[in-house]
Amino acid sequence: MKKLTLLMVLALIIQAYASSQSCLPEGITFTTQEEIDNFQTNYPNCTEIEGDVEIFGNDITNLNGLSVLTDIWGYLKIHNNATLTTLTGLDNVTSIGGLYIRYNDALTTLSGLDNVTSIEGYLSIWGNAALTSLTGLDNVTSIGGGLYIWDNAALTSLTGLNNVTSIGGYLWIEDNYTLTSLIGLDNISSIGGYLKIEYNATLTSLTGLNNISSIGGGLYIENNSALTNLIGLNNITSIEGNLNIEYNNALTSLTGLDNVTSIGENLWIGGNNALTSLAGLNNLTSIEGYLEIEFNNTLTSLTGLDNISSIGGYLEIKYNKFLTSLTGLDNVISIGGNLYIEYNESLTSLTGLNNLTSIGGYLLIYYNTTLTSLTGLNNLTSIGGSIRIENNDALTSLTGLDNIDAASIDDLYIYDNISLSTCEVESICNYLANPNGYISIFDNATGCNSQTEIEAACEAGVPNINFESEFAIFPNPAEKELFISVRNGTIIKEVNIYNQIGQKVLYKKRITHTIDVSMLKQGMYIIELVSNESKIREKLIIR
Repeated sequence: MKKLTLLMVLALIIQAYASSQSCLPEGITFTTQEEIDNFQTNYPNCTEIEGDVEIFGNDITNLNGLSVLTDIWGYLKIHNNATLTTLTGLDNVTSIGGLYIRYNDALTTLSGLDNVTSIEGYLSIWGNAALTSLTGLDNVTSIGGGLYIWDNAALTSLTGLNNVTSIGGYLWIEDNYTLTSLIGLDNISSIGGYLKIEYNATLTSLTGLNNISSIGGGLYIENNSALTNLIGLNNITSIEGNLNIEYNNALTSLTGLDNVTSIGENLWIGGNNALTSLAGLNNLTSIEGYLEIEFNNTLTSLTGLDNISSIGGYLEIKYNKFLTSLTGLDNVISIGGNLYIEYNESLTSLTGLNNLTSIGGYLLIYYNTTLTSLTGLNNLTSIGGSIRIENNDALTSLTGLDNIDAASIDDLYIYDNISLSTCEVESICNYLANPNGYISIFDNATGCNSQTEIEAACEAGVPNINFESEFAIFPNPAEKELFISVRNGTIIKEVNIYNQIGQKVLYKKRITHTIDVSMLKQGMYIIELVSNESKIREKLIIR
């Protein structure tokens, strides 16, 4: 009896093994309903397919012939099935290597996938015109790759993804024209790649993303025409990649980004025509890449950027029609790349850049038609490229550029500033005395209309010079040391050196033969020698 029982158990095990086995390592493609109906006959005991399964065909109406499948090791690709309305038939599948559901025009539900608990690769739901819900994915807890939901015209909700807690790759939700909410993503806490929400015309809220605390890539909120704020992103503290917020025409506030402290790459805010301030970014302290703010036609202030101290790349502020000042950038000390300020037609001053000391690239200020002053740049001491001041119709003076080290300037372009008459600031005078590159100066107001006019104004910035010298100074140009030869009996009582705007930069008493000038920047100076008999001034060049 015991032997009989043992034989029966063994038979059952053998039968179970025989009826449940992996197969088709190269995968399989179904293009007709007949192929699906005959699957169990053609592949007896095949329950786990090792390769990809692809299903596409205009006459496929049901997947009942696949009811024996329990696992698909590769990707399940269901696409371009014009008459398929349901995924019933896949009810026993518990795990899938990846899932693509694309361009199935009659598919209204994902019911049939109810027992799937994990998707190892990507989940892509794309172009299913009749799909109204994601019900059917309710038991999926993790997605190893990205989640892409795109161009599902009837999809109003993401309910069905409620149990997903992590996404290993990106989360991309795009072109779902009737989607109003992201509710359904509520339990996702981390995204390994980027988060992209774009072209969802009726999306009014990001509620549903509330539990996401980290994003491994960038964050892109773009072209969502009904979105008014970013509430729903409140738990995100850092963004490893880019932060792009662009062309959301109803967006009035960046509230929702309040806890973001750092951006690993670039920040781009553009084309948000209802946005009036950048409040919501108040805790942001660093941007590793560039900061670009452009085409925000209602933006009046940069308040919200107040805690940023450094920008790793360039700073570009352009085409912000109603921006009147740069207040909000007050704590920025350094910019790693170029500084572009252009086409801001209401900008009257550069107040807000007062603490900026260095620019790693070019300084370009042009087509700001109401800009009257550059005095917000007073603390700027070095740049890494050219200066270009162009087509600023109301600008009258270059005061504000005084402290830039002329040796750090490459080329110099000053033209088409019709009111600009005062260009003889120290940095410009010093550069013209010892240029490093190309000079282009024209079509400004008298006094700054050519290189010759500026050089003349530079020389006029100090008292008249007496050239009847009883001294000889050499070498001139000088680099580190200056030698002074005097007539017999003449005693030097003091030596004064003035920069091009008349400021005394060096003073020595009772010097007879030499003077150390190594601490002076390159440029043109006036040296004044005071003796027991007279006072003499001459031009001095330091290289």
